[in-house]
Amino acid sequence: MSGAAEHDGGVPAGGLGAGLSGFAQAAGAVLATPSECREVMLGALSRCWEELRWVGRHLQPYADDPAEVFDHFETARASLERLLWAAGSGVPARAGTPAAVEGSAPTMAEPAGRAATTAPGPAAAPDHVLAGEGAERVGPAAGPVDPGHVVPGPGGASPAAPPGDDGTEAAGGGAAASASASASASASVDDPEREAGEALRTPAGAGGGVAPEAPAGPPADPLAGMADALGALETKLLAEQVGLLPRTPLSAALRAPADTTTTAERIAATWRRVHMALLRLPAHLRDEWRVQARETAAAAGLAVAAEDSSDPDVIVPGLPQGLCAAERIPLVVADPGAAAVGVREEIHHKLGTSSGTVLDLPSTDPRPIWAVRTEQALRLVALDPELHIAVMVEDQPSSLSSEETRLRYRQRLNSLLESAGSSQADGWPPDSRLGAAHELDMVLGGLVHKRPAALDSWWWQWRTVVSEILVPLAERARYERVPKAFAKWTPLDVDAYTVKNSVPGQSGEPLVQWVLWTPLKPKGGAARTNERKGRIVMRPQTPYGWQGSS
Repeated sequence: MSGAAEHDGGVPAGGLGAGLSGFAQAAGAVLATPSECREVMLGALSRCWEELRWVGRHLQPYADDPAEVFDHFETARASLERLLWAAGSGVPARAGTPAAVEGSAPTMAEPAGRAATTAPGPAAAPDHVLAGEGAERVGPAAGPVDPGHVVPGPGGASPAAPPGDDGTEAAGGGAAASASASASASASVDDPEREAGEALRTPAGAGGGVAPEAPAGPPADPLAGMADALGALETKLLAEQVGLLPRTPLSAALRAPADTTTTAERIAATWRRVHMALLRLPAHLRDEWRVQARETAAAAGLAVAAEDSSDPDVIVPGLPQGLCAAERIPLVVADPGAAAVGVREEIHHKLGTSSGTVLDLPSTDPRPIWAVRTEQALRLVALDPELHIAVMVEDQPSSLSSEETRLRYRQRLNSLLESAGSSQADGWPPDSRLGAAHELDMVLGGLVHKRPAALDSWWWQWRTVVSEILVPLAERARYERVPKAFAKWTPLDVDAYTVKNSVPGQSGEPLVQWVLWTPLKPKGGAARTNERKGRIVMRPQTPYGWQGSS
């Protein structure tokens, strides 16, 4: 695309648009009427789409084109594919479908780039229905082929063609023609698959016959290749990152059977699962896998919008054609009041605020940011079936894929939001305000996976920003967050700053593997009892002491 633009400076959009509009109107009239012209038009459009399908946003020389140009290009390509699919012209078969025979065009899920062999049209026909060089493929025929029909030979003439207008026999007769006619007739009777083969048309003037055309079968699903490619990407991700993404039955149990979902639904569900899993990986690995996911989509003609790729707040990029909406969870909230205006009223009600009054609260009031983080937490729970929560300090984390756990989680969260909201609205003493906020932190920020996410993952950043809500409240109550980095904690720190019933994590990993409840300590080394201890996921302790190094 960019090369053409450099060559001629582009074509005026107005003149070209008018010409294309006229072409589209005339072509639409042709395609609406069964005719030989309709078949020629479909064949030409199929070959056009075949050329367009190899262009990828991430490939050279197209990678240098303006983003808006490529967006229009992809829209045009997708529109043409939907037209061909609706017309039943036979766009290239996807891998794994009955029509995907050896020698056919590559699937859309393959990396963009030309195959070693090229197909003359939308897809190569099976060997037993390949015609000579002069024949063209018309489309699948559901009915039997006439046993007397003979496949045209080289040059487009039928080996056993009837005499022409001048009474002479067409070229290609003789013993070979008789043998070919006999073999064709025998095959059509003895082989049901050949009998249901594709009809072939001989170009005008070649003298060949035309097979009777029956209604075309159901067209191939143009999204099937994308669904298969995403499934393969997810399998590869789980296999390579099994340490951080262990296989569990949770997400699998929530997946609807393939025969009860549409291809578009499969794509959206897999796309979300993959990107939610990436939030648990270290930042550099997450970036690498997000690139692979974008390339997989682009190879299928479903490129991710440039703004979704570059926006750090987008945790699940959107897919075009309405397949999947983008999901945004900002980690940095510069104006909590403005952000809280869009939070659901149910959350405002629990906190004693409303969308109409939240902007009037003082900047020191934590209720706006509590509202925003609560909205985010509920969305994360809806998107990630692998999450767990401990709603009481004595509980072990339970899977939020359970209806019972989700109910207990919402009830407990609502109760703690009411308490924390009342502490601010009713002017509780600083220590009581901190107590209510600290209790809320355990449930609001305590979301965890069975195998905790990496300590430099997106999830760790989200847990950190929830903990930071406590900082100004702790200072007023003469407390502070434990300043020592978790990576440097020793068993003595665990004893000093956490409750006794913390959660055992993975052997051979760092001592502190996740924060379920933010640990606090009296400020300035005050000699008083620490009533604001936290709870962590930590390396298991054996009867002989702590496993591994501290």
